[in-house]
Amino acid sequence: MDERVRRELTRLRQAPEPPVDLWDRVREGPRMQRPAAPRGRRAFTIALALAVTIPAISLAWIATRPLRDHAMSTELGIVDVPGPGQVAAANLADGRPVFVVHRDDGTVEVIDGFSTHVPWGVAKLVVWCPTSRTFDDVFHGARWTESGAYISGPAPTGLATYGSTILQDGRLQVGPRITPASRPSPGHEQQADIPLCATTADLVYPTLPTAASGSPADVAASAPSGWVAVRGSLLEGGASGAELCALGARGISTCVDGAPVAGIDVHGLFGQGSEVVISGTFITRVEDGALVDLTRVPEPQP
Repeated sequence: MDERVRRELTRLRQAPEPPVDLWDRVREGPRMQRPAAPRGRRAFTIALALAVTIPAISLAWIATRPLRDHAMSTELGIVDVPGPGQVAAANLADGRPVFVVHRDDGTVEVIDGFSTHVPWGVAKLVVWCPTSRTFDDVFHGARWTESGAYISGPAPTGLATYGSTILQDGRLQVGPRITPASRPSPGHEQQADIPLCATTADLVYPTLPTAASGSPADVAASAPSGWVAVRGSLLEGGASGAELCALGARGISTCVDGAPVAGIDVHGLFGQGSEVVISGTFITRVEDGALVDLTRVPEPQP
């Protein structure tokens, strides 16, 4: 054996045993940092990434614009604005009736079409009277200013209003609902000088969300989304305690095409000692096969 080889073997035999965790330490130990890219190359890489990313984001933004516009327009709704000094009826995206007030000074406001007086769970829509410039509940006499502030009558609050934004095409994007203020305490009313509505000839009535159906049963069965219009007679009966029947019914025995109505205070409404029937046009929503938020619609008198 070569003398040089013999010396190396002798040196290896005399070397101490390596630590038992040597290979673990090799695998888990620190790593050398990669050398940083040259400054010019790094700048080129960033510029290239931006050149690819920005057009991609722009294309995605353009491609999804119809979806964003649709979501904006259907969240609450986009309505037309009448001429200065005028008030027009409109409907939100779900069919809810509102009024758009365009004042002479250019300000625009959206007023909810629902009276805040809801006796026994039966709601009512209001009308606009141009001669007094007030919103009136023709069923029970409550009145509000063109801004929705309480004037008089049994209503507990003013009318609800909505935030709004003027769009580039001149229409109005309806924003969130604003909770109305409570009526003034007795003796603190400040609207006594507002005249009564002089005539019913020029009243602005709310617009129906749909054509009025003559069958409450069909409306409940179709389970539409949002508000729908239906004609019928509200009377006591049915599993929910109240039922809307085809127009003309005078009692549960004559109820045809009826649908249950939820949310009615049956004792308060029908416990008056005589048969109570409320007939006419209503708007309503459908939940779990029942009509909810039943609301009377004022109609021009012949």
